[in-house]
Amino acid sequence: MYRAAGRGYGIVEVKPGQKKGAGKLNLEHLSMKIDPRKEWRQTFNEGWRIFRDWFYVRNMHGVDWEAIREKYALLLEHVAHRADLDYIFGEMVGELNAGHTYVNWGDFKRVKRVDTGLLGAVLAADEKAGHYRIQHIFAGENWNEETRSPLTEQGVDIREGDYIIRLNGSDVSLNDNPYAFLENTAGQRVEITVKADLKDKDARTFWIRPVVSEIRLMYLDWVRERREMVERLSGGRIGYIHVPDTAVDGNRELFKGLYALRHKQALIIDDRYNGGGWSPGKMIEALSRNVVSYWHRRDLRLRPEPMYAHDGPKVMLINHYSSSGGDNFPYWFRKHKLGPLIGTRTWGGLIGYGWSPGLVDGPSFAVPMSGIVGTDGEWVVEGVGIHPDVEVYDRPDAVAKGKDPSLETAVEYLLKELKKNPVGKVTNPEEPDRSGWYEKQIH
Repeated sequence: MYRAAGRGYGIVEVKPGQKKGAGKLNLEHLSMKIDPRKEWRQTFNEGWRIFRDWFYVRNMHGVDWEAIREKYALLLEHVAHRADLDYIFGEMVGELNAGHTYVNWGDFKRVKRVDTGLLGAVLAADEKAGHYRIQHIFAGENWNEETRSPLTEQGVDIREGDYIIRLNGSDVSLNDNPYAFLENTAGQRVEITVKADLKDKDARTFWIRPVVSEIRLMYLDWVRERREMVERLSGGRIGYIHVPDTAVDGNRELFKGLYALRHKQALIIDDRYNGGGWSPGKMIEALSRNVVSYWHRRDLRLRPEPMYAHDGPKVMLINHYSSSGGDNFPYWFRKHKLGPLIGTRTWGGLIGYGWSPGLVDGPSFAVPMSGIVGTDGEWVVEGVGIHPDVEVYDRPDAVAKGKDPSLETAVEYLLKELKKNPVGKVTNPEEPDRSGWYEKQIH
């Protein structure tokens, strides 16, 4: 039996010279009766075998995997829904005490999601006025749909402090939940009417397109706050780059930051909340560059070579939400001696995984297939994480007050480093005088 291109199947003899499409089956009227309990038992056994055969070490972390199968198989007769089997899988693979053991959902109907449109703003209830006031508008980056901020788009003149009077054709007061008027409006055009002063007769009405999520907008806002904080605390001497992951976004933000901030005397690389991705080799390579020489052009500043190299001191911020590639990034940072790590111990989930073949009803597993070993020949990082050189805990009460203890510690450290070892500034040398140079060489 073979699977043809697309979704077709066929049956042919196993011998040379078979023609393409030979023995293809007509499945147009095929129907299948499934006994869920029998299918779930088969699925359970197949999932157990996948981990047995694919796990990165044969000893299964010292766990008796056969005993684990027997232990969890007892629960199969109590499974009443495919989601119950997913729960059993999660508990079973959790016995291995390994990161990146993900279980995809099985085949069952999901509730249809109805997205509420969002304004990209923080609303505050003004009890005295009886209306919601726009307390803060997320700036966003409107050239990207994922970071589009509806109240800042071209032609929309809405400001922080304005009151919302009407929304999507309905009057809005504190008796209402304003988001009830935005149900199922993400990406659609809706009307919004605002006033700067409720006594003002002139209301302003605009058409906006609410967004489905404000997470990326909040993230950008958080990064801007950190960048401005570093600029203020360091007097403009230190640059700040947050690296959200070690995949596409993280590489883009790091390289973008190095281009824009190469003139700064020192750098803070923020790995906190890093969601992981790939090995950070290229990222560390970029951070390790040193200036080799400069190019002079008439009436212009010297251009360093490599162009985007940074010679000043650096630190990296880490926390317990720095995970996977977010564990590996500070590991490499320390191995290359690029600077101290400040914050709290990272998550400790650094193990390579691959997706298994699909089970009978479609889902698959992420199975740890490679572990990380240090240059000393010992297992590293996985299950342990990376400890900071300077431990600082970002206490929630301090963060709620607008502080950032780890960041403030990093700025303080770098300013001391710059005082001890000032970064030299190379300026254009005097223009060379080579008149009569050949004659001078002869004599």
